[in-house]
Amino acid sequence: MASKKSVSIRILDQSFLLNTDASPERVEKIAELVSENLEKALARSKTPSPYNAAILVALNLAEKYLDAVEKQNAFKAQVGEKSKKILGLLGTTGQKS
Repeated sequence: MASKKSVSIRILDQSFLLNTDASPERVEKIAELVSENLEKALARSKTPSPYNAAILVALNLAEKYLDAVEKQNAFKAQVGEKSKKILGLLGTTGQKS
């Protein structure tokens, strides 16, 4: 198991020190994604509030995550069905009459 290390990031002009086993590059990439989404949400808002922007970003990211999980599950089901079909074909062609 990788050891935890501290990684400093900035989001909306606030510094955060995270203890993580992920690489600093990955943490910084995630922080950049969150920061960009928050800045866009604040720019679009008629009444900019970091709290409201955070909720909107969390909802958007949760929707994207759920979409990805659903696509992954559909793909797994397709692979399972095709695998059964292939195994069925292999089983019938390998039998002696």
